[in-house]
Amino acid sequence: MLHTLEWEYVPDYELLGISSSVGCHRLAWAMNRAFDWHLKADVDVLVDQGRGKTTAHPSMRFVDDEVGVAITLVLNRLPEGTLAKGASSLDFLVMANHHELAAHEIIAKLRSLDEVSFVIALDPEESGAMEPLTCFD
Repeated sequence: MLHTLEWEYVPDYELLGISSSVGCHRLAWAMNRAFDWHLKADVDVLVDQGRGKTTAHPSMRFVDDEVGVAITLVLNRLPEGTLAKGASSLDFLVMANHHELAAHEIIAKLRSLDEVSFVIALDPEESGAMEPLTCFD
């Protein structure tokens, strides 16, 4: 008799998509200033684009275990391909695990930044970002 184990992964973060005409460092600087975070360069997220191509998406990360905050900013779109295929029109992804601010509060504050054109909440699985972003778990 064969048994099938079904397991559903539920991420412990909110995934946000951002459109912006500025680069990673300038957006991170604006977010740091607005939220009092300290985003700094972290690992590249490697994504298989098929046909032997892999893209490296730079990330910036801030973690404060004492307060319960983990924020990760990842470049979504590169000329060679996107990280989240279901959100290919968005420039950046933000993984927000914040115990003091709700997702809608983070979205509202991001929308007020001059560097941000558009912000939306995303479903990690439907956007295709969940698997590549597991490197931050």
